[in-house]
Amino acid sequence: MKNETRSASVGGPPSSSAPGHGVGAMAIVRGSDAASWLAIGALVLYVAVGLLGAGGRALVLTFPLGCLLVGLLTFVRSPATFLMFTFWVWLLTPFIRRIFDLRYGFHPTSPLLLAPLLVSSVAAITVVRRRIMLRSSAYVPFLVAFVALSYAYFIGVIRQSIMSASYDLLTWMAPLLFGLHVALEWRRFPEIRATITSCALWGLLVTATYGLVQWVRPPIWDRVWVVSAEMFSIGSPLPYVIRVFSTLNAPGPFSIMLIFSLLIGLAAPQRWRAVPLALGIVALVLTKGRSAWAAFFIGAVVLQIRQPLRALPRQWVLLLGVVLLAAPLLTQPQVLNLISRRAGTVANLQTDRSYQSRIDLTRYALSRMAVNPAGTGLGELGGASKLLSGGKSAVALDSGLLEVYSIMGWIGGTLFMMALLAVTLTVVRARGNRNQSVTGAVSAVLALMVTALFGNVFNGVSGFYFWTAVGLATSGRTYTLALDMLNRYATLTRSPGRAIAGGQTSTAA
Repeated sequence: MKNETRSASVGGPPSSSAPGHGVGAMAIVRGSDAASWLAIGALVLYVAVGLLGAGGRALVLTFPLGCLLVGLLTFVRSPATFLMFTFWVWLLTPFIRRIFDLRYGFHPTSPLLLAPLLVSSVAAITVVRRRIMLRSSAYVPFLVAFVALSYAYFIGVIRQSIMSASYDLLTWMAPLLFGLHVALEWRRFPEIRATITSCALWGLLVTATYGLVQWVRPPIWDRVWVVSAEMFSIGSPLPYVIRVFSTLNAPGPFSIMLIFSLLIGLAAPQRWRAVPLALGIVALVLTKGRSAWAAFFIGAVVLQIRQPLRALPRQWVLLLGVVLLAAPLLTQPQVLNLISRRAGTVANLQTDRSYQSRIDLTRYALSRMAVNPAGTGLGELGGASKLLSGGKSAVALDSGLLEVYSIMGWIGGTLFMMALLAVTLTVVRARGNRNQSVTGAVSAVLALMVTALFGNVFNGVSGFYFWTAVGLATSGRTYTLALDMLNRYATLTRSPGRAIAGGQTSTAA
């Protein structure tokens, strides 16, 4: 408790108090910055013109650079706009890349994908600016993860190449930096939570709607990209057959985004949230990811358990409304057939090719780790592997845990897993995280940890949502502790006055 109190007090108390969500909640300062929105509008217009054919080839350089500059501007002028801009850059960049490839030709290592990594890396400014806060126990797990990644980068430079290792480091480090930024900016927690919640709901509405269109009639740029990139995991890009991936680059990352947004949205205060939540559940089914279905179910159960009792009736009414809204789409013959086929494979795993390939891959990875305890280093797996081979398909392991130990070795992997365990236990056990304002983030952390058994959720776009959930839960924990301290201090300062007043009254009598 001493360390928790210190983590809440480092850097000073919340700047103001006002009635709101929870006792003594801070007033939300929502500054609308015209320059930030003008810059975002100019970037959107430039990208649209480029994709239509006017100087579009330059986008391979100007799009990542433009996103970085706009990210810096919004970071300085409007923190909430920076969060929103980062969220949407992660969400839309793969979609922009596919349209660009359709017009100008496919490239397996498109520089366009640097844009979200660069924007998220702007958060390093917060880490440097608030570095004194890193001495608090709340942020030690982040630092341990940094140490593990540094070790894996050193090994990767030696055993792979400096280019592939550096790119891979960026894919791991950028989401982690953004999550740490959210955690360190705990004084702005009400504003941060409101912004992330709004982005999650609007993101659900946009991506789930597009996913339904993709399921019924895949657009030409999606079909061409699936074939060009040799994305066999997506299946045939045909109506009612394709595994939906919406604006992202694969069904796996899309399902991670859906799990994060659904759990954040279920705890949201917006009254219109039932519609995007219903669409999001349908989209999650259409990804055909059984592990994602199970992870969301676990997260939803945790969400109900951690809800304040007074919020449960309203939450159950919401769930009923979401199910009723989703039912017309889920009961379509094509969708019902999909659910029955995917669920049927669970009962007979011996004939499930996906399950058998995971078993074989696990054995292969464990045998490699036995003879190579130092790890292969960053750069061998994931998108960075394309820089080594020049191929279209990335090398990946179907388990986040296996991937961590494979590239970081037993030493670095154990450090990284200790950091993840510390983060998870901290946000789950914290008393302050049982209020409705952060329970969605805590549920998302637990659900995404479950999906780590079946894929890497710690880097890239999946890592962005995982570390954002961790950062939001940590920020809410620290914010709640700070408010408790202020309330206790206010109570103590009022009590002596009452005692003195009572003593004077009795003396006079």
